[in-house]
Amino acid sequence: MNVIQNVVSSEPATPLDAGLDRRGPAAESPRMVAFDEAALNRIGGMSLLRGVSQLSPREIIRYAERNPTELDAVRDARIAPSEVGAWWLSTPGQAQAALAEAAPQLLGSLDGVPAAVRGPANERALQRAIVDTRERAASGIGKGERRRLGQQQRMLEAISGALESKPGEPERTLLEFDERESGRAVIVIGDLDTADYISYLVPGMYFSVQQQIRDWTDTAASLAVEQLHWLQDQPQGDGPPRVATVAWLGYQTPDLLTIGSLELAEHGADALESSWQGIRATRGERQPYLTVLAHSYGSTAALIALERHSEQIDALALIGSPGSATQNARDLGVAGDNVFVGEARWDPIVDTAFYGSDPGSPSYGAVRIGVGGGVDPLTQKELAGSVGHNAYFAPGSESQRNLALIGIGRGDWVTDGGTLPPGTMLATAR
Repeated sequence: MNVIQNVVSSEPATPLDAGLDRRGPAAESPRMVAFDEAALNRIGGMSLLRGVSQLSPREIIRYAERNPTELDAVRDARIAPSEVGAWWLSTPGQAQAALAEAAPQLLGSLDGVPAAVRGPANERALQRAIVDTRERAASGIGKGERRRLGQQQRMLEAISGALESKPGEPERTLLEFDERESGRAVIVIGDLDTADYISYLVPGMYFSVQQQIRDWTDTAASLAVEQLHWLQDQPQGDGPPRVATVAWLGYQTPDLLTIGSLELAEHGADALESSWQGIRATRGERQPYLTVLAHSYGSTAALIALERHSEQIDALALIGSPGSATQNARDLGVAGDNVFVGEARWDPIVDTAFYGSDPGSPSYGAVRIGVGGGVDPLTQKELAGSVGHNAYFAPGSESQRNLALIGIGRGDWVTDGGTLPPGTMLATAR
């Protein structure tokens, strides 16, 4: 379908054209792009992205203003991150800048675009959404709509608040943001584009963006600080290795009405798979050590993704897991059988095998990690124990210590949670 034609423009350049970065082929000639807008809308997906990126900056802005529905459809399309990455690298610099200005939420949603681009785009989209929601709530609408907008406003403000770093912590980046319905948000602590070690924290049921994004981001930040502490004495080149932790609320978690189904876990698996592929696509030859630390129903979502073998990660930790359709850890897309499992005392979810095999059973083949507390065999510090279903990431706990070490490739330093005496490191046991 021919939707774009190159023509010489008789129109003068606008300030927008002059102000945009003119890297790449588009800066080499004064051409404008005439296009069939209706035909462009019909192609959708990756083809629409390619078509829009060939427009002049003025036309990109005009198209985005007039076609928000079509751009939202691209946000929801499942485009391979490798295709997105190749498209972004081939897009002229001035078109990149225009897309960031005119369609920040689209750009910020695309796995395969670098985090350094997505973060500012998503923050711009977030601030626009906050202003827009506030204005709509004050426009004389009905009580029901005002209540809905109030909930959305609180969700957006929670995301904004979660982006505020605390002293001594790495910078926070909004990798993903979706204001629709109950919302989705993914916040990175550290630099996703350069980190040597990346750890995803995937939550389970009853987690919502409005209620938990701040706490979950603080949890990821605490884990990042713990990892940096362990790495400070292991310099590589110009300093200690770099870490990034990902507070991943990129799917709708279940409640009591939906916990019996795997539908939300399937959606979560799709989103996780795309996010991991996006990292692989943007990092090229310099790939990070990629770990997933998954809790409760989030572990089921992660296991579904890893059963597909479409992407391999380097390590997986399952904590408070309600079960796996996979019968054995060797059947997962995890390098070197680096699959770990933690089960706290009085956790009512573990050992239920509600969704299939029990990852904590000896036959599953995962390495059991200590979560009960004790003395750190390396630092001699007292470690707190985790009790119940929601204390696995508690700062100063044996569980958090072990999860941090798994995320930086030091599974040999993890304390055993099986038959060995408490506080025994796996390296010592071997």
